[in-house]
Amino acid sequence: MAEVVLENATKTYPGDVVGIEDVSLHIQDQEFLVLVGPSGSGKSTALRLIAGLEDITKGNVYIGGRVVNDVPPKDRDIAMVFQNYALYPHMSVYNNMAFGLKLRRFPKSEIKKRVEDAATILGIKHLLARRPRALSGGERQRVAVGRAIVRQPEAFLFDEPLSNLDAKLRVEMRAELSRLHHRLQTTMIYVTHDQVEAMTLGDRIAVLNDGMVQQIAEPLELYDRPENRFVAGFIGTPPMNFIEGRLGTDAGEMAFTSGSIRLRISDPLRAAVSDHSGKEVTLGVRPEDIEDATSASAEPDGRSVDTVVRVVEPLGDEKLLHLQAGEWQLVAKVEPHHDAKVDQQLTVLFDISKVHLFDKATGKNISLGRGEA
Repeated sequence: MAEVVLENATKTYPGDVVGIEDVSLHIQDQEFLVLVGPSGSGKSTALRLIAGLEDITKGNVYIGGRVVNDVPPKDRDIAMVFQNYALYPHMSVYNNMAFGLKLRRFPKSEIKKRVEDAATILGIKHLLARRPRALSGGERQRVAVGRAIVRQPEAFLFDEPLSNLDAKLRVEMRAELSRLHHRLQTTMIYVTHDQVEAMTLGDRIAVLNDGMVQQIAEPLELYDRPENRFVAGFIGTPPMNFIEGRLGTDAGEMAFTSGSIRLRISDPLRAAVSDHSGKEVTLGVRPEDIEDATSASAEPDGRSVDTVVRVVEPLGDEKLLHLQAGEWQLVAKVEPHHDAKVDQQLTVLFDISKVHLFDKATGKNISLGRGEA
């Protein structure tokens, strides 16, 4: 068990291609940190630098307090689980899990104990005599994780390990990995492009884009207080709605306007964004913070938007309404028995206490100064 640190890490490839640029991460001992971002964001590159599978261009990698820039992967005391299970097809589950320990010349009794202990933890003890072809996808993934567990490393590295599983198995394996972390109390670093996995697994989440860290925070902090428009749009399902417009003063009140849309900005949000009056901004509102005006318990009070229903998506426990508001497309979450129909005109209300405002030029969230969103 150990702290893992990336210090001002940069990785470049021939042709001046940048994998990551000046990335700093401090993963605490026993922490579960998730690296999340779109394809090409640099998350796997960062993981491979920690593992030693890539040479660092600038900066340092620390594992357990020592610089490991020039230490080969086999000597870094980490174990990695890949998207591809990489199991030996001719070997039994037992031998797949034991193979690394045999190479390191562990005593047979120690190998047997470690393999059986790991198999018990993962619920695959009854599969030890089988070969990979006789296993389901979820069982193969458990074997790959078990092969890492028997190493008893200082840190586990996971590179999109659930991508090959179907939706139901992904949910099951997420729970399995959470239980595993709680039981082993070992440092874990997990890479995924799936923000649902990130939100459900991580003690903290590092959001990457274009090779740079956008924000590092606990899951709910990322969701409630995104530092920029990218994080706000990437974290959340369905994603946050965005409307571009202008902040200004109208009849003595601060308001956000975009075409026919006019939303009154009240305190404490007004105090936080007053310096941007007269400037172009982007308003962000999450689907759950939009409600049907006819069922609202509070008065519209300068927060209503006229829309037309374009698509209705029933999901069982909720319903998604795809709305057209002028030139902008919005998604609203409503209760499952809402009777909205396609092409119906619908007035909705934004929860102004929860909207975010972003500087259009920089993408920075200028509404964080109001305190809790």
